[in-house]
Amino acid sequence: MSTKFIMNSRQKAMWPIIVLGAFFEGFDDTVMSIALPYIMKDYGVTTQMSGYALSIVALGTMAAFFVSRMADTVGRRHVFLTSVYMYSISSLLTAFAPYFEVFIGLQFIARIFLISSWSVGYIILCEEFSPEHRGSAVGRFQLTAVFGALLIGILLPIITKLGLNWRVLYIIGAFPLIPVFLLRRRLPESEAFVQLQAEKRLGNRPPKEDFFGPWKKPFVLYTVAMSVVWAFLYFGIKGTLNFFSLRAVNELNWTPTMVSIGLLTQTLTGILVIALNGKLMDRIGRKRAAAIIISIGCVSSVLMFTLHSFYAVLFCSIIAAGFVNSFLIVGSTLTNELFPTEIRANAMAWTNNIVGRIGQIVVPLVVTTLALTLGLGNAAALAVSLPLISLFLILIFLPETGRKRIGIDKSPDHQAVTKNI
Repeated sequence: MSTKFIMNSRQKAMWPIIVLGAFFEGFDDTVMSIALPYIMKDYGVTTQMSGYALSIVALGTMAAFFVSRMADTVGRRHVFLTSVYMYSISSLLTAFAPYFEVFIGLQFIARIFLISSWSVGYIILCEEFSPEHRGSAVGRFQLTAVFGALLIGILLPIITKLGLNWRVLYIIGAFPLIPVFLLRRRLPESEAFVQLQAEKRLGNRPPKEDFFGPWKKPFVLYTVAMSVVWAFLYFGIKGTLNFFSLRAVNELNWTPTMVSIGLLTQTLTGILVIALNGKLMDRIGRKRAAAIIISIGCVSSVLMFTLHSFYAVLFCSIIAAGFVNSFLIVGSTLTNELFPTEIRANAMAWTNNIVGRIGQIVVPLVVTTLALTLGLGNAAALAVSLPLISLFLILIFLPETGRKRIGIDKSPDHQAVTKNI
């Protein structure tokens, strides 16, 4: 049974800047998916071309590997702050993109730093919070990103009624540049990384990181398993996010107001669900919580893409939003708890940015290609059912990590965890 979630003074000091980064990471990451029908119309591109564009932009999530893994070398703080600055600038430039090709290029760059800030933000939280509060902290981090999506739902009908277009959303997405810069001193380097650097100076640790460290014993099984887990989780996460508004507008003929109602109700309910799922991870363990979260997320997502009634689709999308967003809590918590400090960012980069993000890159191509014969809704429904494969791998191949203390790898401690497999 976890104790009440209370932050100490250090955690309270860093929380605002982490929250700002997460909020606008969620905002910027969601803009393209929500505004996609209107972006397509403005640039005059087809549905299939939009699928190619989403895949090209998603390649930026793989390129984030080279940025996020630097957190093991130069520190969590430096990489997180730089990533927030860079995605803010990229968002601002996107608002003035004259051609679709320029838009794609800028969003490719933005995605590199969005994912880097997201990855390193999770690492910071997992290193700064104890095991009994880690799930709740990570849940609140993801919850903040959902608030960013909520802001889009509020702004979309206002922008359309004022006669403005999607470009205004990207201008708003540049907002965190100033407050994050002003608050940067409130974000300290994580104690786990500071301890690692001290060990290196004493000669107790190699001065340079091992590029292929996560692929060596005793971590290779975890690396392979989490890579595949992440890949199929993204079929659910991005399949649901990328194609909800597209199907609602193009297949179900929803108006901007109806889309906005859907986004707002999804987000408001999702806030509660994500918060509860974070606590669930702490209370009943990572694997049991994963079984509940992934199962409900897949079922509700499939129904969301196969039903046609406005209220039925709306209800299923509300359930799906909270649980599918919670896939990120499951994947990030497991990844960060399975690996020690000296390779944690490297492992997150390999499993999430390189291998796992293949799922995010492939899903738009798979869905838009299958849509030619199956229809968009059925194609998306097939894609969003695939995270059940991730659940199987979690239950069979990974240990329960809910009580694991995060720090520098010490053989007896890590061997105790590996025995739970």
